[in-house]
Amino acid sequence: MSELVNIMKSGIRTALKGTRHPSRILGPQSVDFLKNLQSGNLADLGVLNTVILYVTALMEAKSAMEIIVAAPTAGSCGALPGTVIGTADALDIAESRVVRAMMAGGVLGVLIIHNGTFSAEVAGCQAECGSGSGMAAAALVDLLGGTADQALAAASLALQNIFGMVCDPVANRVEVPCLGKNIMAASNALTCANMALSGFDPVIPIDEVIVTMDKVGKSIPHELRCTALGGLSITRTSKLIERALDQGATEGEWKQMPDNKAEE
Repeated sequence: MSELVNIMKSGIRTALKGTRHPSRILGPQSVDFLKNLQSGNLADLGVLNTVILYVTALMEAKSAMEIIVAAPTAGSCGALPGTVIGTADALDIAESRVVRAMMAGGVLGVLIIHNGTFSAEVAGCQAECGSGSGMAAAALVDLLGGTADQALAAASLALQNIFGMVCDPVANRVEVPCLGKNIMAASNALTCANMALSGFDPVIPIDEVIVTMDKVGKSIPHELRCTALGGLSITRTSKLIERALDQGATEGEWKQMPDNKAEE
C-alpha cells in the first residue's frame, strides 16, 4: 500500500505541473485552481479545497495517460486517494497513517465487490464514483482516529447518498462529467466521515446498503450505464466534441467546430 500511495502522490505532482493529451476534451485545469487557491481568489473551504485540487489532478493524470491507481476504477481514480491524501496534507498527518487509512478504504472495497460491482456498465456511476466515495469515507474515519464501527457508519452514510448515480460520458470519453462526480464523491466522503465521527446513526447497516446499491444500479436503464446512449452523452455538444476529437481536434479545439457539424 505504501508503494501505491507513492504512485498516487506522483500522479498528483505530475498533473500539477500541467499535462497534455491529444484526445482529451479539456486541458490542464488543476494548475489554475492551484494558482487561484494560492492567490486567495477562492472561497475558503478549508480541507475541501486541497481535496478538490488533488482529485482534479489525479483525474487529469488519468486523462493524460499517466500512471494512476484504479481506486476502485480508472474513471473513479480521484475520489479515494485525492480525499485521503488531500486531507492528510491539509492537516499535516503522517504518511504512515495515510497508508493505514488507504488499507481501511480497501477493506471497504472488498465488502462492496463481494456483494456488488465496481462496473458502471453494470450498475451506473454509483458503482464507480459511489463506491469510491464510500471507501473514502471509511478511510477518512481511520485517518482521523475513528473506530472501525465509525468507519462502517461513514461508508453506509456515503453510499446511501449516491444511489441512482448514472454514467453518461461526454464524447464517449471518461472525462466529463466524471471529474465533477469524483469531486462530489470526495465532498460526500468528507461530510459523512465527520458525521460518523460525531455519532450520527446511518440506520441501515453497511451490508444491507451494499446489496441494495447493487440492486438499484442494475435497475438503472442501460442507456445510463456507461453506454453513451443517454444523458449528457447524447447532447448536441457531446456529439460535436466527439466528432471533432475523432477528426483529430486536440484539447479545446473542438470549441472552434461549427455547431452544424454536431449530430442532432
